[in-house]
Amino acid sequence: MSLAFATPNSLHASVVPPTLIPCQAQIEAPLSSTASSLTPLAATVAAALLLRRRGRSLKQHMASGHTQSKLVGKRGLRRLLANLRPQCLRRATVAIEDASDANNGYAFHMVKIALIVTVLPFLFCLKNLFTNPALSDFGMEYGPHLAHPALRATSTIQAIMVMAAVLWREKNRDDPIDRLFAWLFVPEAVAHIFLHFFSHHWWPANFAFAYAFSAGIALPGFLSLLCYCPKERKLPWAYLAMYFATQVPIVAGLTDMVGPAKMRLNFANLNTATITSPFFYGIIKRWSDVPKLPVLLACLTITYQVSMGIMGPIMNATAVKLYDPTCIFQHGCVDIGFGLAYAASIVCGVFKSGIARPRWS
Repeated sequence: MSLAFATPNSLHASVVPPTLIPCQAQIEAPLSSTASSLTPLAATVAAALLLRRRGRSLKQHMASGHTQSKLVGKRGLRRLLANLRPQCLRRATVAIEDASDANNGYAFHMVKIALIVTVLPFLFCLKNLFTNPALSDFGMEYGPHLAHPALRATSTIQAIMVMAAVLWREKNRDDPIDRLFAWLFVPEAVAHIFLHFFSHHWWPANFAFAYAFSAGIALPGFLSLLCYCPKERKLPWAYLAMYFATQVPIVAGLTDMVGPAKMRLNFANLNTATITSPFFYGIIKRWSDVPKLPVLLACLTITYQVSMGIMGPIMNATAVKLYDPTCIFQHGCVDIGFGLAYAASIVCGVFKSGIARPRWS
């Protein structure tokens, strides 16, 4: 048996007798001692094997270092992607929000104008807010009617339903228009508390009574009109002009504490039907995209309020008093009905889920 090997300076393999193959101890010994104890040929063989072994260990070390560098590179890449991913998401989110703000800016701007317009009619009836209580018949029927514990309870329940729906909408911030739509129901809920818990001889309560029946109902409806008819830019201005022209005499009648108190109820019922009728134009136009439950609840409540008001204390004033239990019951049903309609409107939003948002810009 022989061993073939190639020296660094030779291209041909040489044959070494078996007796010249060095043992393991001789290979692992220092090169100087091996060279001194072996023949020149055996020393050459031992040096070649030692160099081969050291080269193999060097290759293994280099391979492990290359693997570690790969791992480090992968980890670094993952860290880089992990750091870049939120930044990209943030930039994309900011870009989307900027585009959404630019589109929704028109709606927010028009709602701000509507907030101002709804207060202007009160400037024409400031004297009604400061009157002599001795000249008013408010304390005979209407005062006990509004201060009834049952109506205070129903107005509180209505406010709780509205605020619970608003909090739900704030937790599910899926659309800025729906959030604005939800908050526009809050003025009516707050004003409704004031008109039941405080005497209308105090001007904030008298103001709250008129504001609840006029602006409180008109504000969310105005935003829905903007959403259902985004291309008709003249329609919102026409509605605001009509609102101002009609609300000047109606608000004066709602805040009149010297005239017959029953007429205030008459103005309240008729005004509810008057200011909500233009909104049905947009609802009918986008009927397939509109949530049906809020519309159904609102129509039933308005119909019940107007019909019971006309058939009850307005047209039959000598037989039915405002503090009569049947009249209290009717008013309480209207409060609960509007509370359900408001809460359903806030939860359902302006459009059905999956419907494209309106584009104004």
